[in-house]
Amino acid sequence: MITDAVIRGDKVVLVPYREEHVEKYHQWMSDPRLLQLTASEPLTLEEEYEMQKKWREDPDKLTFIILALEKEGDLSTFPMVGDVNLFLKGHPSDEDFEAEVEIMIAESDYRRRGIALEALRLMLSYATGSPNAFMCPPLSQSVPPPPKPLPILPQSLVVRVSRDNRPSISLFEKLRFSVVRLVQVFDEVEMRFVGSGLSTYGE
Repeated sequence: MITDAVIRGDKVVLVPYREEHVEKYHQWMSDPRLLQLTASEPLTLEEEYEMQKKWREDPDKLTFIILALEKEGDLSTFPMVGDVNLFLKGHPSDEDFEAEVEIMIAESDYRRRGIALEALRLMLSYATGSPNAFMCPPLSQSVPPPPKPLPILPQSLVVRVSRDNRPSISLFEKLRFSVVRLVQVFDEVEMRFVGSGLSTYGE
């Protein structure tokens, strides 16, 4: 999706995935562990540039690069630490429409610092227009509205993660997602936004 939104929180700034981010992103995706965790195929740098352009123009994909907010500097100097994505499957008017959420904190030094949680809160608030649903303060009035077909209902959000990935499961539980089923063939759990009153996986 084409958007020029820059969304600032207390710890992170979300910026659209642009050409200047591709080289760093390609470095991340040359790491075998990140490829495995994201179920991705290795690409050449040229292919990565082509993919960036495709994602930006694809009306079914919303991608932000996560920058760690520093006390000094600006967007050009803040470190690039990960990305957060939304993949639309179908049209919001379809009965089986869903929007799959994915996040990656590629820089290990920035994990377990609350960055993933805030990045998700900001992106999901933007995509749904419902910051209260994710316990997020209202976004700045300077943030432009999301591109069509957004905003979408929070109840259409879905996450699929490995059943053994306890940190990711806990992360999404903090955002009021709950495990709704186990997908045995992929050894993963499916989580959906349920609002308050969710149960904890494994209890």
